[in-house]
Amino acid sequence: MRPDFLREKRTTQSRAPVSTLLAAAFLAGAACSQGGSDPGNADAATVAGSGGGETAGSESASGTVYRRSIVFIDVTNETTMFVPWDFENRIENDTVRHVLQGWLGRGGEWARFADEQWGTPLTRTPWRILPRGATRMVMGLNDVLREIYYREGIADLSVRPGEVIAEWSGQRGDTYRLLHGFSRLSEVEYPGLVVDVYAPGTDGSDQPSEWMLLIGDGPLYLFLSDLDGRGTARAWGLDDSEEMSWPTVTLTWGETRSFERARRDIPLLWRFRSGDGELMGEVEPVSSHLQAIPGEDPIRPVLGVHEVAGQISVGGTRVAVKGFLRHSQR
Repeated sequence: MRPDFLREKRTTQSRAPVSTLLAAAFLAGAACSQGGSDPGNADAATVAGSGGGETAGSESASGTVYRRSIVFIDVTNETTMFVPWDFENRIENDTVRHVLQGWLGRGGEWARFADEQWGTPLTRTPWRILPRGATRMVMGLNDVLREIYYREGIADLSVRPGEVIAEWSGQRGDTYRLLHGFSRLSEVEYPGLVVDVYAPGTDGSDQPSEWMLLIGDGPLYLFLSDLDGRGTARAWGLDDSEEMSWPTVTLTWGETRSFERARRDIPLLWRFRSGDGELMGEVEPVSSHLQAIPGEDPIRPVLGVHEVAGQISVGGTRVAVKGFLRHSQR
C-alpha cells in the first residue's frame, strides 16, 4: 500500500522562468540563512575531472559516451532543494559533442538554468567535463572539482563538494560518490549532500536508465543504479557506519503515464526488490522537471530529474525516505 504522504502531491513540472525562481529563492534564502564551515577537500580518487586536454588521438571509439552528474541535495528541511548539473560527452569520429544542463529545484518548483551544446576536437581525455556559457568551475590538484557555479544577471548559484562519505563502483567503470557539500544561492549557503556520478558507455541503447539516492533517518543512505535499462539494478547502502550492497535488484515501474511531447510513457512509481529479499521499497515523484529532447524520430528521448519520496525496508525494518532520481530514455 502506498504511504499516505505520497498521496498528497502528484508529479509536477515547473515552467517558471529562471529569473523568477531564483529571485524567489533569494528572498526565501535571505529570510532563513544557513551558514556552513569549510567542507574540506574532496578525495581525488578515480572520478574523471574537468579542464583542458591536449588535442591528440584517443583510444575511445566513435559512439562512446561519457556521462557525469553532480547533484546537490538537501531534504532535511521542509523546503527541499536540489541543484543537478548534467554532462554528456559523446565521441563522433574526430569530435567530442558536449551537452551541459543545470536545474534548480526548490520547494517543489523546478527551472532549468543552463542548457549548452557544442563540439570540440577529440582529445586524449574525452571524458573531461568542461564549462560553457555562464557555468564555471574551480579545479584543484589532479583535476578534482572544487566548485561549480552559474552566474548570469541576478542568478548566482553554486555547488561545492566536500569530504567523501562513501564511494561505490559498478562493473563497467561507473563510479558513484556521496559527499558532504554546500550550495550557495544568492549569497546564502546551504549545507547538504553532493552525489557525483560517472558513467561511461556506448550509444545505441534506447532502453530507459535511472539512478537514485534515497535518504532516511539515521542517517540511512541508499543508492540504486540501472544504467543499462534492463530492470536489474545494483544497490549500495550506508546505515551509520555499516556498509551494505546488493548486486542484483529488480527495478520495475508500478505506474506510468503518457508524456505526449516525447510520445512515450514515463514512470510515476518505482518499485525495487533485492534478490535475497533483504531490500525492498517503492518511491514516486513529489516534483519533477521533464523534457523531450529534440530529434528526427517521432519518439523522442526523455530526460527527467525528480524529487522522490517513499518507503524502503532493509532487513525487515521500514524507513521513510526522500531523495533524488534521474531518469532517461533514448
